[in-house]
Order: sequence, then C-alpha cells, then structure tokens
Amino acid sequence: MVTEVSYAASNAAGEADRVAELAAERLKGFDPVKLSEILEKRVVRGLDRKYYRFRASRFYGGSAVGDVVLCNLRCIFCWTGRPRDDPRIGFFVSPAKASRILLSIARSKGYNIVRLSAGEPTLGWRHLLELIGHIENEDPKVVFVLETNGILLAAYPSRVKALNGFGRIHVRVSLKACNSQWFKVLTGADSRFFHLPLKAIKLLYENNISFHFSLFMGFGTEKCWRSLLERLATEISEEVLGLVELEPLVLYSSVKRRLKFLLDIGVKPNRKYTYMP
Repeated sequence: MVTEVSYAASNAAGEADRVAELAAERLKGFDPVKLSEILEKRVVRGLDRKYYRFRASRFYGGSAVGDVVLCNLRCIFCWTGRPRDDPRIGFFVSPAKASRILLSIARSKGYNIVRLSAGEPTLGWRHLLELIGHIENEDPKVVFVLETNGILLAAYPSRVKALNGFGRIHVRVSLKACNSQWFKVLTGADSRFFHLPLKAIKLLYENNISFHFSLFMGFGTEKCWRSLLERLATEISEEVLGLVELEPLVLYSSVKRRLKFLLDIGVKPNRKYTYMP
C-alpha cells in the first residue's frame, strides 16, 4: 500500500476535470499500439530485449527487478528518466540470462518475487514469455509480477490467454487516469485508447489470472475516480473493487520538470494524493 499525504484541495470541485477537458482539446494524441510496433524494432533483437539495469527493490516486500528500455506511453508523472524514451540506452539480454540474473538477486536477498519495471515489459512479447518460462522452470516458488499499462494486453487478447499457461504469475495494471481527457493530457496518447487498460482488466478477470490494478490519483477529482470505479464494477464485477492500489504522485526531480508543461496550461496536481520524498 502506498503512502498518502493529505493537503487542502488545490482545485474547487470539478474545476480540475474541466481544465483537463479543455487541455485535451488542444493536444494531438498518438496511437500507442502503432508506436509499440515502432519501438519494438529498437529494443528487440530476436528473443533478446534491451535492459538498462538489474537491481533489488523493496516493493512487494522485496523483489528482484529488471529495468527495461522504452515505453509506449509518455506519462507526465513517470519516474523513469531517459531510458523510457531513448533506445540508444541499455544492452540486449536473452531471456535465459535475464532469468539467471533475476533469480540470483532474489536468492541473495531471500526474495520470492521478480519483475520487470521502468519501461513497458509487454514490448518484446516473445522475450517476456520465454523469461517467465525460464523462471518457472528454475524456481517454481518464485512469483513473476508483470507490471503493465495494459495497452498491448487489450490490443491483443490472445496475449492474456497465453499468460494462463503459467502457474506463478501476477499482473499489475496501472490505470493512468480517471477519464479519457485526463488520459490524453497525462500520457500523450489519444483519448480513444483510454478504454484499453480497462479492457485488459476485464480480460484478466475473465481468464482467472491473478491481478490487481493501481489508480494514479495525482490528477483528477475524486468524483471522476469514483465514476471510473463504478464503471469497472458495472462492466466487469464488483469483485474488482477489492483489487485496488492507490498510487500517489511522487515529486521526483524528473517529474517536476515534466510537470511544468501541465502547470503552464493550468492543470494542477491533486495535492491530497501527492507525496514529496
């Protein structure tokens, strides 16, 4: 569970959502599915995929992490720096080698969770499946946590079915915004792709795959987020409401630089869900 730091509300009720709506009208969004096709050519070489580091992490009670290069969204609040956008960074690693490194870190620290982070792990799908397979074969006690924005899982539903072949996998879907206007402003992607992460959650639920989803509540009113949760309960099941993680806006230096764009057009963070390290 994330840390929540409360402050006085920075916007009158509904004002922030209206500002986001107006801002979205001024922006030209991109197609994250088509962008993914372009990016994969830069970070995938056969079964090898680009990483920029491996490390131990305190999240999930301790986990071994492979930080991958490039993402198909351009989230304004992303903690990842240049590796998110620059394909020149990093080094190619095979699924077998990535598995060995991650399991070595996990064993040295006494962790039973491994994961990929920083970029979007579903870029390089064959690499990901091979990696999960190697980890399960080497140590069936270890859980692989797939952290994803859900775009490609929803765009290609067969990928969700493919995850059913693994016994020790858990998926975390990150919902970046409470409505399509906020989604466009915060991620850079066109509003019409807002539904894809929601579809990914539905597919995971229907395929009985272990998952939860996070709500990035650094922007948008509570009314907007409540409406999204009601939509999920109606379109999927009320059961999913018990699988929510609240994710705050963490003001790292890189995030502060990106936020200047939003502040310039009048979009302010929801300070109730902002954490200043």
